[in-house]
Amino acid sequence: SRTAALAYSRAMPLSQPDPLAPLRRFAIAMTRLTTRTDDERVLLADGRQLLAALLQTDDWLPDAFATPRADRYAQYLLHADPLERFSVVSFVWGPGQHTPVHDHTVWGLVGMLRGAERCDEYTLKGATPVASGRSHLMKPGDIESLGPTRMPFS
Repeated sequence: SRTAALAYSRAMPLSQPDPLAPLRRFAIAMTRLTTRTDDERVLLADGRQLLAALLQTDDWLPDAFATPRADRYAQYLLHADPLERFSVVSFVWGPGQHTPVHDHTVWGLVGMLRGAERCDEYTLKGATPVASGRSHLMKPGDIESLGPTRMPFS
């Protein structure tokens, strides 16, 4: 029996467009950013600009990673930094689906690619999340910064 480790070039012939090029450029730029700094303010500010460029078109996301599940929202991992500094995930909700109330213990950027999402905001009373009565609607192109120093709950 033989076992081989293979590495393939990602290069495509010049005559064929690379449909994942926008995602690839974003991942490369975020890798450079997270190599340069771990300052949350810089990551969120500079990362926002990079994400805005990615959100300018939506034809780069394959349909297989934009398909809702019938029973709950879906998550599709699009990129995982090998040093675990960031990941890129496609979250997909069908009509009426939601996530439980949760906090954000690490920095993050949420960019709306397609559709819309209503975010209900919460605050903490002691250790209990309480609806604040505020909500906001995210539409394509909108970006929200999240993290332990941003919003307690949403």
